[in-house]
Amino acid sequence: MAFKRAIVTAVGPLRILIDGDTVAIPFTPKSLIDPATLTVGDVVHADQSGHRLVVLGRSGGLGLVSGRNLIINGDFRINQREYVSGASTTSNQYTLDRWYTRIETGTFAFTAAPQGQPVAIGVPGFERYFAQVIERENFQTGTHVVSWEGTAKGAIFDKGGSAVSYNSSPFTFTSSGTADTVLEFAGEADTVWNVKVERGSVPTPFATSPIGQELALCQRYYWRMKQDGGYATVGTGAFWQQGDMRVALPSPVSMRASPTFTFSDEGHFTVYTAGVTGTAGSITLTNPNSRMQELRILLVGLGAAGDAGWFRITDPSGWLAFDAEI
Repeated sequence: MAFKRAIVTAVGPLRILIDGDTVAIPFTPKSLIDPATLTVGDVVHADQSGHRLVVLGRSGGLGLVSGRNLIINGDFRINQREYVSGASTTSNQYTLDRWYTRIETGTFAFTAAPQGQPVAIGVPGFERYFAQVIERENFQTGTHVVSWEGTAKGAIFDKGGSAVSYNSSPFTFTSSGTADTVLEFAGEADTVWNVKVERGSVPTPFATSPIGQELALCQRYYWRMKQDGGYATVGTGAFWQQGDMRVALPSPVSMRASPTFTFSDEGHFTVYTAGVTGTAGSITLTNPNSRMQELRILLVGLGAAGDAGWFRITDPSGWLAFDAEI
């Protein structure tokens, strides 16, 4: 027997795609392992002779191959901004994590699900655009293939440029590795889901990564802190002088660059110190960097130099956000 690398494309019944082929084997192979232990995206060893096919065993999963998919949040599971299905109001507005609209009044409809969901771009007669920028540090030179589910058309081009043509899934392109790269979808009520960009010329099945891993990838570019039930402590700090408190807040992951800072409203936050509480008069980000953020909270008449305190989100609508998108 001469075993080759193959990918599981379906289970129940088992279907596999042998390395180098573009169509999965159309008949059910004999397996030397229990097919119930396999999942879509697993890598196996297989031997084919005519209509006889034997699967030897599992050798790993695509979802465990680091960096295989250059797209982050390709199944649209992560939505830290809590973007609501509907219309964007500004151009270049970020919506679902890592994905932004190119022009204002774009319509992006979806029914949210924990496992992710398709997004419908635009409406009949009005083409709209949905895009993600991939950092050049993640691109090697050479041939790459783009694939997705849905009827939307896709294009890929250097950031600052524009699409030459839009293609159906899949299509290939050659990366120079010298620029941030935009993957953009266009549609008139067309759908897109399970987006993948990978090195090579033949697309492999989309493999879902663990939710915590995908969230961490998104937080390199944007992260938001909010209430998850009850008061949410942002961090502890000390008063530099009366009415001037500083709080050190580490980023959950190292961000792409020093972030910009936004928040909901000063009234959504409370400072506790020396047995008293106060509402922030202003909240600013001072000395930002990719790893640690320093918040300055001003409170009239509260605290004294050296007093310790803690800073909380005390309103269900409260949030803090840090943005280092490209």
